[in-house]
Amino acid sequence: MAVMSKAEWNRRRRRKKKIRKYSILAGMAIILVLLLLLIIKLISWIFSGTDDGLVEKVGDYKVTQKLLTVNEWTRPGTKLDKVTQIIVHSTGEPNVNAVNRRDQYEAMKDTHTSTDTPESMHFIVGTDGTIVQCIPINEAAFASKRFNECGISVEFCNTDAEGAMSKATYESLVSLVAYLCDEFNLTPGKDAILRHSDVTGRMCPLFFATNADSWTQFLDDVAKELKGKDYTLSNPIIRNSAVNGGN
Repeated sequence: MAVMSKAEWNRRRRRKKKIRKYSILAGMAIILVLLLLLIIKLISWIFSGTDDGLVEKVGDYKVTQKLLTVNEWTRPGTKLDKVTQIIVHSTGEPNVNAVNRRDQYEAMKDTHTSTDTPESMHFIVGTDGTIVQCIPINEAAFASKRFNECGISVEFCNTDAEGAMSKATYESLVSLVAYLCDEFNLTPGKDAILRHSDVTGRMCPLFFATNADSWTQFLDDVAKELKGKDYTLSNPIIRNSAVNGGN
């Protein structure tokens, strides 16, 4: 067995020291990169939040995301600092398809005229109970004037000229509004849940605006849903439970 010379021993010792030194430097570099990524992620979280504003499911109902393009007519992209109200609207025109209604809002960015005003909704509930999300719940919509910066607007598709809705629409609407109350820590009532007519005086939703007892019952049903209690489908706004024409 050959005996290692002192020169060879010193050479190998220096090489091991270099390897150890470079390993330490490499480890420190990796740690610095990870810290930098963590800082970037933290800054991003502080300024934009961790919530993307999308709602995947409401109770037993799946929510379909068909977000509007960010534009000055229907989706300004303005972040909501807080949510203090939920505003309920109706389409007005009977049996409008929820997806088609969403597409009408989307088209406004290209088809608006000088006499049009910006308009949009966070959610649209179809006649078959389908829930379509158009705008994230951490962004503003153009729907309720002074409440645009602190409100979530929900529009339902009515089934007749008097503003009634189907059973499926009612159930989805109650579930959606209850979900939003829970999400934003709101107590169901006339201060937290408003009709469009409460904001602008416009008769929208028509049936709720002209039938105070029906609106009160709706608020009661939302409160029961929020507490996990059953409610009876006896609100007079419910008509035409089987509706043709899609969602």
